[in-house]
Amino acid sequence: MVNTRGFTLIELLVVIGIIAILAALLLPALSRARMQALSMQCVSNLRQLYLANTMYAHENHGRYVPAAPDMDVGFGGRIRWHGARETPFAETDYDPMKGPLAEYLPDGRVKECPVFHEYRKRGDVANAFESGAGGYGYNSEYIGGSYHMRQYPDSLRSTALDSRMAQPSRTIMFADAAMPQGDHITEYGLISPPFGVTPQNPTGDPNHPEWPAWQSTPSMHFRHNGRVNVVWSDGSVTSEPWGWSHTKLNIFDGDNHRWGVGWFGPRDNRLFYPGPKVEAAHALE
Repeated sequence: MVNTRGFTLIELLVVIGIIAILAALLLPALSRARMQALSMQCVSNLRQLYLANTMYAHENHGRYVPAAPDMDVGFGGRIRWHGARETPFAETDYDPMKGPLAEYLPDGRVKECPVFHEYRKRGDVANAFESGAGGYGYNSEYIGGSYHMRQYPDSLRSTALDSRMAQPSRTIMFADAAMPQGDHITEYGLISPPFGVTPQNPTGDPNHPEWPAWQSTPSMHFRHNGRVNVVWSDGSVTSEPWGWSHTKLNIFDGDNHRWGVGWFGPRDNRLFYPGPKVEAAHALE
């Protein structure tokens, strides 16, 4: 005689309960694994930007790509490291295929960070004036410009020499970036050191006797569970924890703390500044 006895209701409930417990234990781990995979894709994007900038420098007498060479024209100019637009005003979008790094990037464009999904584009909000940067910012004062050696606006059009970097492994080149504005956040293609830079105050020292403390607006975006991905000027990539910001609200009334925007490391410019070797080289030019 065949035994046709099935599961009892209690047995089924026990099995369902066990499955639910296992799912509750596994889902956070799966979510973390997915976020880690997306973060690794972001790391790959940053390495591509580093390689593109290095190849650009190789073909341009050792000078890295300018971050924003005509920012002093119109509403921010026509050219950024990540693209170019038809007019120098925010009414037109940056076309990544016309940017100075396009020929050195695999697809001709800056890939978007897969974790950066909450940003608002131009057309959705009034002031998304850096659309097209993909969620990445470039060290504009010290590498994509020479604010520490030349007066503005000449500082926009002269960039760092790859052979004159004193500490490439400790000088930021690109990092995750964004700009909070009111109740939203937008792409932003530049990252600034904590304190303003001039030839008279090349390291941005807030205690310099001839320069008051000039606080920059932060744009490094700690979007990876409170961490930011950074590619340094030697090509290495690290993940750094959020550290601090000057103020809770920025110049656009965006909440730096809410959106995880600020800086890591010491409260000075040392992680952006290429070092005194650059200053010595400038003296010979």
